[in-house]
This record gives sequence, C-alpha cells and structure tokens, in this order.
Amino acid sequence: MLVNEFRPGALVSNEYPYRDNLVAGAIDGDETALQAAAREMREEANLELRDPMLIHPGAYVSSGGTSEKISLVYGTVDTSVAGGVHGAAHENEDILTIVLPAQVFIDRVRRGEINDLKTLVAGYWFAERHAAGALK
Repeated sequence: MLVNEFRPGALVSNEYPYRDNLVAGAIDGDETALQAAAREMREEANLELRDPMLIHPGAYVSSGGTSEKISLVYGTVDTSVAGGVHGAAHENEDILTIVLPAQVFIDRVRRGEINDLKTLVAGYWFAERHAAGALK
C-alpha cells in the first residue's frame, strides 16, 4: 500500500509532482518510530497498522547535506477497506491511497519507477523477504 501526494521537491525539479510513496511523517515529541508510523498510517490512509516492526532505526537522508534521518517500519494493513483521499486537514494534505499487489510494487521498484529513496530502500527490503516467503 502506497500513498500518492504532492511532493514539492519533484515540482522544483520540473518533474511530475504527484508521487507514489510510503506513508511517512515526522516523529512527534516523545513518540517512537513505531508509534509515529501507526499515527501516520491513520492520518494519511485511514488504516490501522498492525504488528509494526522496526526494520531500520534511522539512516541519514544525506549525511553531507542534512541531519534528517529516516526510520523504516513494516506492518500490515487491511487493504480490503483501503481507498479514498485522506490526510491531516491542519496540514492541508490530500493523500490518495494506492493499493498494489506485492509483485506489482516489487516490479515498479526494480524498474526504477519508484524514485523516493525511503520507498525504494523499503521496496528492496520487502522484495527480498517476499521472495523468501518471510512475510505475512
């Protein structure tokens, strides 16, 4: 499950600004990465993240240019109830839920159609475990 939303970085690079990415957002206050992932899933896709697990505690987006780190979380959602446009009204978010079969997502990652780094890294992690039958 991905979300499609406006990404200003793509716009200023003269690329189509609506991108399919992982649900994402900042960790608020004393939240853990798992709590933030669950909150963001509710806000951006109106879905409950079940059995979240931390797959990476935090990697620099670009250690030469920013102190921002991204943690990666894996969990499951009930895609049978997924769909629509969601997002936090106070953040002016209009986020479209995108449901893809696992292999379609993996194929898009491998073809280079996913160009958001966190989504790309998570996609390769997912592909490796999916191929091994290690995911639910």
